[in-house]
Amino acid sequence: MYSLKIKGMTFGVSFSFLALVGFLTVCKGELGSQLLVCLCCCAFHELGHLTAMLLLGVKAEAVILYGGGMLIRRKKTIDSSNLSDCVILLAGPAANAALALFLALLGLSSAAGYNLFCAVFNLLPLAYFDGGRIADILFPQSAAVELVKNIIILMFACLVFSVTLMGGLNISLFVTFVYIALCEILV
Repeated sequence: MYSLKIKGMTFGVSFSFLALVGFLTVCKGELGSQLLVCLCCCAFHELGHLTAMLLLGVKAEAVILYGGGMLIRRKKTIDSSNLSDCVILLAGPAANAALALFLALLGLSSAAGYNLFCAVFNLLPLAYFDGGRIADILFPQSAAVELVKNIIILMFACLVFSVTLMGGLNISLFVTFVYIALCEILV
């Protein structure tokens, strides 16, 4: 990772981000455009979190660009309330939802759809996502939340299985399922 420290805050670029940018430069046509829109959705999502942190006076320790978008680490010395944590976590999906509405009003339905998907997907109550972190804050060690998580994973597995039976394996859907399942198992 390449990093630079400015006034106690680390700005970094990981190899996975550089590899993604390199991959985008060789992708032509629709695939390259879709990947670029997805990357922009992720960046806008993280900027929503960062904006909420700044408004609430929560200091960031590091901002790192990586293959999945942007990672923001907050300073460990900051003790924030559950309410401010939830506001910060909701700010990312809210930013995507607001951008989706704006893009839809401009007639850019495809870009709006990507942003709306990013907002809803991140609200799933799964370990790595904003919704999972919010669920852990509001309902720590809740059996109901665990049941919902298991149902979502089961539904996702059924989706992957049925798509495979109907015409072939969708690699991105399969990788997303494996990632979600591993995050739940390893957390």
